[in-house]
Amino acid sequence: MRIKELSSRQMEFLKTVFEIDALPLEQDLEEFLESKGCKLYSCLACGKLIFHDNYEFWNLSECCDDNSKLIDGGLLCEVCYAKSPENLKDWVFFRPTYIKPMEFRGKLNAPDKEL
Repeated sequence: MRIKELSSRQMEFLKTVFEIDALPLEQDLEEFLESKGCKLYSCLACGKLIFHDNYEFWNLSECCDDNSKLIDGGLLCEVCYAKSPENLKDWVFFRPTYIKPMEFRGKLNAPDKEL
């Protein structure tokens, strides 16, 4: 895909992200992103174009930053990852580091009850 095939909104988004005044319209999008040190992905589920600048993911299809996740075989955008079984697994097995095992010893206010 050539840069000139993008919408005007997407072109403005790229100019803003890379802080440039003009884009090389005849250049291939993937080549342009590689020249800027980025990698272009396509969401495995919905096909949205996402690129990574070695710091964060950017959603080129919707012109915003994105919390995409790299998975085996590719990438899922933020929306598709939220709906995925992979995300559910992360929530089910999530254990915060601030939780510590505690042991309670003593008696309650009632003299015949123990903890």
